[in-house]
Amino acid sequence: MNTWYYLGRLLRYRLGLYLLTTLCWLCFHSLPLVAGLAIKAFFDALATGHSGAGSVWLPIALLVAVAVARMAAFWTGCLTWSALLYTIAAWLRGNILEWLVQGPGARVLPGSSGEAISRLRDDIDEAVEYLESWVDFWGELLFVGVSLAILLRIDALVTACLSLPLIGFFVAANVLGEYLRRCREASREAGGQVTGFLGELFASVLAVKLAAGEERLIDRFEQINEHRRKLSLRDNVATQLVDSLGESVFNLGVGCILLLVASSLRNGTFSVGDFALFVSYLTRLTDKMYSFGHLIALHKKISVSFARLAQLLPGSDPRRLVAAAPVYLTTSPPLLPAPAADVPFQRLEVRGLTYHHPESRRGIDQIDFVLRRGSFTVITGRIGSGKTTLLRVLLGLLPHRAGEIRWNGKSVSDPASFFIPPRCAYTPQVPRLFSETLEDNVRQGLLGEEERLERSLYTAVLEQDVQRLEHKLDTVVGPRGIKLSGGQLQRSAAARMFVRDAQLLVFDDLSSALDVETESQLWKRLFTQPDLTCLVVSHRRVALERADQILVLEAGRLIAQGQLDELLRTCPQMRQLWESES
Repeated sequence: MNTWYYLGRLLRYRLGLYLLTTLCWLCFHSLPLVAGLAIKAFFDALATGHSGAGSVWLPIALLVAVAVARMAAFWTGCLTWSALLYTIAAWLRGNILEWLVQGPGARVLPGSSGEAISRLRDDIDEAVEYLESWVDFWGELLFVGVSLAILLRIDALVTACLSLPLIGFFVAANVLGEYLRRCREASREAGGQVTGFLGELFASVLAVKLAAGEERLIDRFEQINEHRRKLSLRDNVATQLVDSLGESVFNLGVGCILLLVASSLRNGTFSVGDFALFVSYLTRLTDKMYSFGHLIALHKKISVSFARLAQLLPGSDPRRLVAAAPVYLTTSPPLLPAPAADVPFQRLEVRGLTYHHPESRRGIDQIDFVLRRGSFTVITGRIGSGKTTLLRVLLGLLPHRAGEIRWNGKSVSDPASFFIPPRCAYTPQVPRLFSETLEDNVRQGLLGEEERLERSLYTAVLEQDVQRLEHKLDTVVGPRGIKLSGGQLQRSAAARMFVRDAQLLVFDDLSSALDVETESQLWKRLFTQPDLTCLVVSHRRVALERADQILVLEAGRLIAQGQLDELLRTCPQMRQLWESES
């Protein structure tokens, strides 16, 4: 998508607020036209000796009125612009986050999470700055057009000569625009690398210490930060070059006026008031031409920001970035609707489920199985056989390319939005916790339900660990649960799943960080609940022995299914997996 399309969407999103803001700044930028004429009248009155009340004090009163009016326009414009600024920024960020979190399929960021945060912050700020330039543009354009018309009527030659350096500055700013765009793109990329590196570093503190890699990481950080510094310096120098050209244009313009009007001032064909008017307008004309040049440069650079933001929408139309969506800044968002009453789970059918990863073409092919209420189904197989992929495709975290999923006989068209509590709850192979209290991580917004919380902690075999924590459930677990052991982390994620009271529980290798005794105790407690349906990825004997049904995967295909005794007799792969756990 080109920049003009994005600009049109930005302008139309809150059109009324944009027009009101533009009107305020239109008044702010155009009122100096009146002030310049008042200054001309004042100096002409002094030069001709007409210092009466009507000749001198009227221009002064007009200048005061213009100053008051500009102040009112300024503060009103600031208020309306602030509302527009935060609305647009929240709208863009909301569209990106909605796609990453709620859209169908897994969302892979184009870089690290820190680099993505850099895009959400810096690139959206630049998009808002670009919109701000178009708020000022119309008032500045009006000032330039009217002021040049006034100056042409006074002296066309001086105005024409004065316009040459202004036009030269405008052309120079336009020519430098592409260079500025490249500088900004490189600077943004380098800044994103530094932010991403820091994010990964903070998440890997233990690994760094175990490898004694502090000095090497510091050296690497200094290298990429020095690279960022050089590119940022080049970007700033290029921007300052354009700024210095604007200041030079003003000084050159004043010099041109003095050279051209010296004789006219002596013979009276060019008055002192005319000179004051030219200087007054020249100051602002230089600012306006700089703003026009800055807008042109920003227009070229902003394409980089829009392209970087569109990369945060993998698999989507870039127009989704500016799709219409509500923003709630001054009002509370509507309450989420309560989950609709659903028919109790009886049967889940999977037919021909297929998915291939775009990079490796590996995945799952033509998977068929049935889950019945109250059953315990285990998916097993060698590493890389497609166990985790099968769960993710079933739950809608990856988009299935073929096949059908039926819940109680009805087809599920959007698994990502269907397999959520209270129908289904899921614990991934590598669970993530937030840097909040343990209770907040387990509840995740679930209010009350103290008995359910205690039951979920007990079922996850976590109640004794909670008592040993310094602040019990109020203990802050740190980024990604770094203050917890691997087993505590997985059991906390299991408790988060249990507290939802879902009809179908999906575990992806829950036992990978648990000892056999703890895992056995967890399953024993879990099976005390009636009619509980579980779909579990595991290779542990304690899970395989409890299974009503075992699905054996090999290279993305379902090669065998049945009960343990049967599979040990008929499936060589199952025998190998079983013996490897002895």
